[in-house]
Amino acid sequence: MSPLAFRLLTAGLVAAFLAVTHAALPEPEVRAERQYQLVIALGYGHLLGAALGPLRAARAAPLAAVFAGASIATAFALYAEVVAAWPGLAFVLLALSVWHFTENDAALARALRSGAALEPLPRGARAHAAPVLAAGVVVGAALAASPAPGLLGDLFAASTLFHLVGWLVFLVARGAGRARLVALHAPPLALCALLASAPGGALAPLAEWVFSPALYLFWASLHVAQTAHARLGARA
Repeated sequence: MSPLAFRLLTAGLVAAFLAVTHAALPEPEVRAERQYQLVIALGYGHLLGAALGPLRAARAAPLAAVFAGASIATAFALYAEVVAAWPGLAFVLLALSVWHFTENDAALARALRSGAALEPLPRGARAHAAPVLAAGVVVGAALAASPAPGLLGDLFAASTLFHLVGWLVFLVARGAGRARLVALHAPPLALCALLASAPGGALAPLAEWVFSPALYLFWASLHVAQTAHARLGARA
């Protein structure tokens, strides 16, 4: 698959999602909420798939796994304190995630062009100029669109889905098993569908946690750090 075909197919699937949600959910606030829930559900499957490698490695080094778990728990406790005092931290992490989207798009296109594996993360600032600029444009547009829930929901869904769907298109193009991809994404999708459709009650606290933007940003930021570290290590 060529980079152009990859981007056109990914953009077409994202556009189809936006068209369907606009047709099915004309109320902007309701549509934005449902779009967010669907994207987050797919996102958890993406995070799960990326975490499989470190989880397998943890079985071979249990002490290192305990240390990593304790470090993540400590980082989350600190994050919860800081984000409560300074909500702007969420925008910093959002910018980090959007940079991850834009950098990955360029890396996936290069991998498709060369036929090789995803290349190591470039170290030079020049290589990141375009992804950083694109990320800045997306974050700026999100801030400008924030008073309009429908527009902000569309922007969030489009930018995040382009990354999530793009990875699925890339993996399928590279011969990844569809059954394995479904197995990774089905449990988070099923759980999120249950929580989104359940009436308020015993499941409400769990739904609040699962769909919390701040909590998802924490896990997404760990994912960005883990993948960046792995790709920097690949250069060594």
